[in-house]
Amino acid sequence: MQIISKDSEYRMLKDLRALWQGQPKNRCLQLKFSQTDKYKDDWPDMVSNELKLFFEDVFLDVFVCQDHDLFIINRTMTHKRVAQLLTHLKPKLGLAREEMAGLATLFEIGIDWPKIRALCERKIENIRLKIEIQENEEKLKNADEDLSGKGDPSFKDAIEELSVSLAKRRKKRKIADIMVIEDDPMSQKLISNVLKGEYNYTIFGEGQKAVMNYLIKAPDVLFLDINLPDISGHDILKKIFEIDPEAYIVMFSGNGDKENVLKAISLGANGFLGKPFTRDKLMQYIRKSPHMKGKWH
Repeated sequence: MQIISKDSEYRMLKDLRALWQGQPKNRCLQLKFSQTDKYKDDWPDMVSNELKLFFEDVFLDVFVCQDHDLFIINRTMTHKRVAQLLTHLKPKLGLAREEMAGLATLFEIGIDWPKIRALCERKIENIRLKIEIQENEEKLKNADEDLSGKGDPSFKDAIEELSVSLAKRRKKRKIADIMVIEDDPMSQKLISNVLKGEYNYTIFGEGQKAVMNYLIKAPDVLFLDINLPDISGHDILKKIFEIDPEAYIVMFSGNGDKENVLKAISLGANGFLGKPFTRDKLMQYIRKSPHMKGKWH
């Protein structure tokens, strides 16, 4: 068995393309550890060891991705064998039956090549985006919280650079990105449950650095709470529209009174959600964003 963890996404795409062209009957099993919040760092090593025992002398290629997903390539793997593997792994992973049910997808490379290629390309694009975000965060690591940049010309230059490039970065990105600014833990959990496995998303619990985070991420949709503990959501809304007139922002609040709604709309908000909100309402607003068109999610 060969375990690949360095540059695994790139190597996996290359190897799978070669198999599609030459040995299309090979199978590829995806274990979607990225979709469970119970993931532990020792899972890849533990699962790799269990694969050795479970498949005995059968040769396997195991790719360990940066997002924690595992891909196992083998010619003879069947759905029955995968079900047996999941039963074997269940007590070791400590996951419930329903969590195990959505954990695995088995592809036949020749038939499912378009899906597999898109999956690999998405993971590679995610890596590129993470690097870009890290670089942008580095530019602002000594940032003033009010974005004034007083006494720090280099920070002011970085803000200007990110502001100018924001629309271009958002348009260039192939993967949809959702940003949420919400301090209430119950609302955070609800949003996470809706978006997990559907979209790339980030939830921030405070508003003080909201504009800087917005500049760094250039999201396709921003959900913004009005009643934040440290700063008014209305003030954040106004500042973001100053730097990004094409921003798509949906406000929400537990205080869904007429005054709050009218003020948010007058400042340019694209919608308003009263809490508690439903999954359908949240998804409707996401789909309405003009920045979502043609992007993976």
